[in-house]
Amino acid sequence: MTKPLLKVESVHKAYEGGLIPALKDVSLTLNRGETVVLMGPSGCGKSTLLNIIGSLDLPTSGSVDYVDEGISHIRPLSLFRREVIGFIFQAHHLLPVLTLQENVETPLLANSHISKDARETKAAELLEVLGLGAKKASYANRVSGGERQRTAIARALVNDPLLILADEPTGSVDSKTADVILRTLISYTKEFNSTLLIATHDESIARLANRVIRMKDGQITDIEQNKTS
Repeated sequence: MTKPLLKVESVHKAYEGGLIPALKDVSLTLNRGETVVLMGPSGCGKSTLLNIIGSLDLPTSGSVDYVDEGISHIRPLSLFRREVIGFIFQAHHLLPVLTLQENVETPLLANSHISKDARETKAAELLEVLGLGAKKASYANRVSGGERQRTAIARALVNDPLLILADEPTGSVDSKTADVILRTLISYTKEFNSTLLIATHDESIARLANRVIRMKDGQITDIEQNKTS
């Protein structure tokens, strides 16, 4: 039986004292080992839902419960985000004064259980997987946009997250780079029995997912089960 990672129950989110509704009665379950895609037009609530699931924002009402054994009670939230979640945003948020290697290593600096050599090796291996081994010593402001986004993917995976949240991860890259990014994320999800949740407009990405959750005006309108994967 597929093991659930989290459950979202009747989540509502509104801004400006309730004047601007963003999410309305959203409920869903995410399971270990699956890739799920959130589809819908801009402003439908996809990014808001990702932020709430990732504990970057709080719901106005409703709950997000992590039911996977061992992570349900991790506190504080900053520790939970660092140990459980890998965030991938359309804007890569790399530090321009650091090399690609150093950017990928950054999430590991707070982990006292990993040695400097192990940290460097792990970051280098991920960059190699993403086709950036030859660029690891380059500074982030000296490489292309696609290379920066692939570096952001490596940084998101370096902590071995159980949950990967990706907001339009291929929206600003060419088709070849998009293919590398998607293959890497889906392969990681299968290998480590983690969960991948992607918010996107791209129907071709939806075809690669186990499930497609369609949203409109802050609500889930349909959930499609794919045979893919």
